[in-house]
Amino acid sequence: MKMQDIKTLITSGTIILAVALYMIFGRSPADEKDATSTDQNGIISIEQVEEKTGNKRFTVDFIKAYDGDTIQATINGKKEKIRLLMVDTPEMNYNKGEAQPFAEEARDYTIKLLENAKKIEAVYDVGPETDNYDRLLAYVFVDDVLLQESLLKEGLAAVRFIHKPNNTFEDEFRDIQQEAEQEKLNIWSHDNYFQKDGFHPEILK
Repeated sequence: MKMQDIKTLITSGTIILAVALYMIFGRSPADEKDATSTDQNGIISIEQVEEKTGNKRFTVDFIKAYDGDTIQATINGKKEKIRLLMVDTPEMNYNKGEAQPFAEEARDYTIKLLENAKKIEAVYDVGPETDNYDRLLAYVFVDDVLLQESLLKEGLAAVRFIHKPNNTFEDEFRDIQQEAEQEKLNIWSHDNYFQKDGFHPEILK
């Protein structure tokens, strides 16, 4: 065997060994950060929503939250109520009575995210921009992370009130919800608390 061939063999072997060791012993801290960036940034990006709906984002200035899924905000200098598209959280003032189980947790979670946000933006879907109560229907992004997605991941919201064609990301929402259901997070920690027609507090009593 020629000396050049030996050198080539040694070089190739060193590279293969280095790759094998990397695969066995894992990533560097920087790589770990990259690996979690999908979770931090969310599954659904604001760019995806803009592309699929054909609508552009607009800035939202948070004022307060009524429930986990309904907020008041200023948009272009006007106060508006915004209803998060395709998700439902337990109600704080259900039938003017007590808050439903996990309603406070959902509202407080929404408030915490919005109060600490550097920027809040929203995008409409392709259907009506308001509901029967004149609330704006939108995807709301908190520092580039979709609020609906965050609530679903935490098990603080369920996919509900699907009205075509305002359902562009329905499949993605259901996939996110399924993971929270499997982990029995919050509203999913009690069987049958959430049903097709909404939340059933009597199940927890």
